[in-house]
Amino acid sequence: MNTEGQRSEALLRTGALQNAIFNSANFSSIATDASGVIQIFNVGAERMLGYTAAEVVNRITPADISDPQERIVRAAALSAELGTPIAPGFEALVFKASRGIEDIYQLTYIRKDGSRFPAVVSITALRDGHDTILGYLLIGTDNTARKQAEAALLKANALQSAELEHRVAERTAELREANHELEAFSYSVSHDLRAPVRHINGFADLLRRHSSAALDDQGRRYLAAISESARSMGTLIDDLLSFSRMGRAEMRQSVVNLAAMVATVRASLKLEMTDRDIRWIVTALPLAHGDPSLLRQVFTNLLSNAIKYTRGRTPAIITVGSLEDSDELVLFVQDNGAGFDMAYASKLFGVFQRLHSSDEFEGTGIGLANVRRIIQRHGGRVWAEGHLGMGATFYIAIPKLKETFHQHEEAA
Repeated sequence: MNTEGQRSEALLRTGALQNAIFNSANFSSIATDASGVIQIFNVGAERMLGYTAAEVVNRITPADISDPQERIVRAAALSAELGTPIAPGFEALVFKASRGIEDIYQLTYIRKDGSRFPAVVSITALRDGHDTILGYLLIGTDNTARKQAEAALLKANALQSAELEHRVAERTAELREANHELEAFSYSVSHDLRAPVRHINGFADLLRRHSSAALDDQGRRYLAAISESARSMGTLIDDLLSFSRMGRAEMRQSVVNLAAMVATVRASLKLEMTDRDIRWIVTALPLAHGDPSLLRQVFTNLLSNAIKYTRGRTPAIITVGSLEDSDELVLFVQDNGAGFDMAYASKLFGVFQRLHSSDEFEGTGIGLANVRRIIQRHGGRVWAEGHLGMGATFYIAIPKLKETFHQHEEAA
């Protein structure tokens, strides 16, 4: 066989191989001419769409076997994008491909029997060596299984969401019931524990009046210890009740003038400052957004602590200020008092956690726990820094008011 004949046979074999590959593929391959009329319709397209090649070749465009409403929507979107009316047909389908942009569409194909199915279709322009468009190639796959899987996943997510909502509702009901029980417990503490403590204190006072002369010094010290313990127990019960109510108190938020609030709190603590040399530094404070009564309690606790733990310092220096932060309003109360070991900083805001003995500084260990609870209810956080014998700084941070206005600097 001559060389020319061998070449012709090779080309025939290659063409047969290409046709075999083209027709054995599971995906649909549809080739059109430049005007969009179908020229090739492979076996995969026949299986997928129910038409034979003879029924569509040189007869229709791929747009004719897709959902008409989708064609209208696609053409409208393209018209709005270009500012030029585009007909809802083949041109709108292959517009990007004609400009060298390969695109993938999610189409709804319509079979010969009228049934519909979702398909993912890749569209590519076929060009010659001079970049002239000869036609278009549309390669599509049936997307039914994927859509069914997505629907099943959405349904499963919806069921899980409903189950989660049900669990949240149950948990909320349980928490509400727990809060009712805590409230009942608080009333029980208020009536059942406070009354005996009052009786102890009252009878100790009566005993002091009635028999003080008959008691020696040691007996009077015992009696004083009983009275002091009863008073301490009463204070602890009151603080515990306050702490339990703090989590249930209704929040009444408004714009709070922090400078005025700090001035009011300082005035209320004058008795604690009797015979003390205290130098106050209150810098310009911004407006805040929060519950005024709860924030007042925060500053009452922090300022009272600063006064207490600077006892013995002459002068005591207490600073109230704010720090710049883009997301939070950060406020601090700083003193030059007893300070604390940073190794135990995590315990400061816990209930009953005290880093100094009651012989050094009185207290029940509830105040800073209340500070943390109040600030957390405002969506904020608390922390502290200090060194033994070198003072401490307590920080509170709450969400920032959108517009922050600073008050005039106060020096006292």
